[in-house]
Amino acid sequence: MSENKLLAWLDFPNGLIERATKDENFRKKLMANPKAVMEREMGKLKKGAKFPDALEVKVIEQPENVFYLVLPAATNQIPDEESDMISDEWDVAAKGEVFVNHLVN
Repeated sequence: MSENKLLAWLDFPNGLIERATKDENFRKKLMANPKAVMEREMGKLKKGAKFPDALEVKVIEQPENVFYLVLPAATNQIPDEESDMISDEWDVAAKGEVFVNHLVN
């Protein structure tokens, strides 16, 4: 994996947030259909990049007086039906919660 691709992927969420704060139309589309919008934007980093079909993607608006801390599921086990979607090529970080390599290679 090239360093440029990795850096681009790691900055991907921040780029979406920045764009959504500046472009109200993009924000509305992202809120209405986050999976499709994110896949379209991911495709700019890697042609054909897609989330697994079984993955639900959510975008939430954080009020100024609230701080969200997102924790992974209590079990770090990947359900059997999803394990087939994950190949040995994926770099798995943070006990399986982040799959970067597959999307940027």
